[in-house]
Amino acid sequence: MKDFKSTHSLPFEVANWPLALDKNDYKVFRIGTCGGLWKANPTNYEILAVDNKKKHNGHLQDVFDWFENSCKRDKKNLYISEFFNLRFKEYLIRERGFKEFENGVIKYFN
Repeated sequence: MKDFKSTHSLPFEVANWPLALDKNDYKVFRIGTCGGLWKANPTNYEILAVDNKKKHNGHLQDVFDWFENSCKRDKKNLYISEFFNLRFKEYLIRERGFKEFENGVIKYFN
């Protein structure tokens, strides 16, 4: 997995979130035109928010490439905890293998 490349060979960029309350709080990520907030815990990588600045360029696929690859490598699940767009939630369940979990959806890898 050392030689992993996402669909569009986009890098995973991460930074501390300026509003974080402590070191275990969310971090900011950017993959191409997509950005958002995420954090890790012992069982999950949790995505709180994803925003795609330029729709239909395929960069959302790279977001899932990166997170799903990391989940497989680290034996964690991928949990998306909140949704403002319920169509996106339905898409993840219908097309991407996620299951409803708490307020969000989860895809099991461990």
